[in-house]
Amino acid sequence: MSFPFTGGGTAAEASSVPPLQLDRVLMLFCRLLPTVFLLSTTVLGVLPAVAWGADAASGTGASTHAIASAGGTATTETGSVDSGAFLRGIIAARMGDDPEAAQAFAAALRSDPSSTVLLKQAFVHSVMAGDPQAEALALRLGKTSDGENLVSDFVLGNAAVGRDKWADALHHYQQAAADPLARLILPLLQAWCEEGQGEAARAVAGLLKSQTSVLSPFYVLHAGLVAHVGGLNDQTGELFARAQKLMPGYDLLLTRAYAAWLWNHGRQDNARELLRNLIEADPVLAVAGPELQATIARPPVTSAREGMARAYVLTAYLLRQQGHEQGGQTHAGKGDSAMQPQFDEAARLMLGFALEMDPKLADARLMLAEIQEDQGHEAVARETLLHIAHDDPLAPVATLRLAILDSATDKADEAVALLRGLDRQSPDQLLVLRELGNALFQQKDWKGAIAVYSRAIDLVAKQKGEDWPLLLMRAMAYHEIGDWPHARDDARAALAYAPDEPLLLNFLGYSMVERHENLAEAENLLRKAHNLAPQEAAITDSLGWAKVERGDMQGGLPLLEKAVESTPEDPEVNYHLGEAYWRLGRHIEAVDQWNVALGLHPSEEDAKLIRAALHRAGAPVPDGVASETVRKGEHEQ
Repeated sequence: MSFPFTGGGTAAEASSVPPLQLDRVLMLFCRLLPTVFLLSTTVLGVLPAVAWGADAASGTGASTHAIASAGGTATTETGSVDSGAFLRGIIAARMGDDPEAAQAFAAALRSDPSSTVLLKQAFVHSVMAGDPQAEALALRLGKTSDGENLVSDFVLGNAAVGRDKWADALHHYQQAAADPLARLILPLLQAWCEEGQGEAARAVAGLLKSQTSVLSPFYVLHAGLVAHVGGLNDQTGELFARAQKLMPGYDLLLTRAYAAWLWNHGRQDNARELLRNLIEADPVLAVAGPELQATIARPPVTSAREGMARAYVLTAYLLRQQGHEQGGQTHAGKGDSAMQPQFDEAARLMLGFALEMDPKLADARLMLAEIQEDQGHEAVARETLLHIAHDDPLAPVATLRLAILDSATDKADEAVALLRGLDRQSPDQLLVLRELGNALFQQKDWKGAIAVYSRAIDLVAKQKGEDWPLLLMRAMAYHEIGDWPHARDDARAALAYAPDEPLLLNFLGYSMVERHENLAEAENLLRKAHNLAPQEAAITDSLGWAKVERGDMQGGLPLLEKAVESTPEDPEVNYHLGEAYWRLGRHIEAVDQWNVALGLHPSEEDAKLIRAALHRAGAPVPDGVASETVRKGEHEQ
């Protein structure tokens, strides 16, 4: 699930940076790994410098409140510390609760003011939480003898900006200039500090000197933004046009800024076309299409602080992209997957700075929520999304993200309500219809899901497109209500678009086996699926079951046994293996397998089959099974 963000493109598949240029940016960021570790090291892991007492160690599994009331002390590198506050901080940090972590580590620091470890923890979480005490902690951190103080330089600079002390801010930012990351964004921070002092022309000239940098497209964009804020009307439109040529993709910040300039200079048709092209290129932004069009005349950046916020969001985006790049290398066997958390934490720090400059910046909150969700902090991500103002043009995107998050966390009712609201506001949005259908499917509202999937499929047809996942989902919904002819037609139609998709082959083939319909074709479909995805236990089970149903016990049994080894807690797979044992005359093993299957909380339909099998074997059937249910299961055999 992608989302729009400033200065970095509108979606993962539609980056604002041309592919070759983005590669250059990412290669550059490979040289920033020491910086990334510096930014994130105090947030990740349990502090290695702390030696635990037995009582403190035994409390790590307790609740936060229980730990807080336990009392006692732990030992840091300098002395004793309030272990209750310390442990409370660790737990809060692991749960993504930065405000609580900041308060807890600050309390621990008060009991051991000389501890650099605790100082860093309190400082970083204060930054993440937007806590005002971060500035005082940054000053203390700057006096330590061990520290590289990149983060504290940013914090002190930002605090100076908050007081309109632009020269002081620039001084602090320049203190970090020896760091590679700081060197990349320093031209942006310097330009906005100069604009804040009324030196817009000087700021623009400085940004345009950096034409050899890999970030020059972004420097030109920010030069245009500075020119607009500084009232340099003759240069603003020309700089936006130049930035657009350098970034031929669709960038949300550039598009909104240029469209607003065009609109306010009497070129409304050009403005509408520019924004329409962006919306048509990005299905996520299409959800917010009406709101973006309604606010087309509103420039996205109107002050130096807002411009600096966008600079920090750009930095967070580049760090996040580098983390994904490292992950992709890992998948190919060339990288280090442990790097992703470091990049994410560094990106979170940059987003914290962005929100300090512009608390209403929806772009920053959307990216922050995605990071929090990736880290497993769904509740925190939800709160982040809820802080996006309802009248923000990107509010529909936040609502969509919230609905997807709710759906993924078993809150289908809430997701359906949000998605129906989006559907009413902006009908016939494919992404909204897809997610609404999925949420209804999760609710087991099969007929409702079919109706929504049908609308989505009709919309794809009008656009002369292809979308086999929608056909598969509707086929599955038809299957659930017992309408096999429609389910089969949808599955075959989907297979025509994606003939080598294992999921499709497995669904159609296994459904045919269930109905004893053309078993030879069904086995061929499942064999192809197995060849394409031999590691998928469900497909292995389907092929084994097809062979058993065709009487090929010697071919089917090894496949079923392999499937059970891979997914020992799947009741349906265990039922199939038991049935194979029964047909081979291995009755004791069959009954054992069925009892295992029944203990794995099978679906109601599978439970009927398993109980019927036990009844057929003369084995005890659990209480509460009506004779009618048993007879029905026997009939299905």
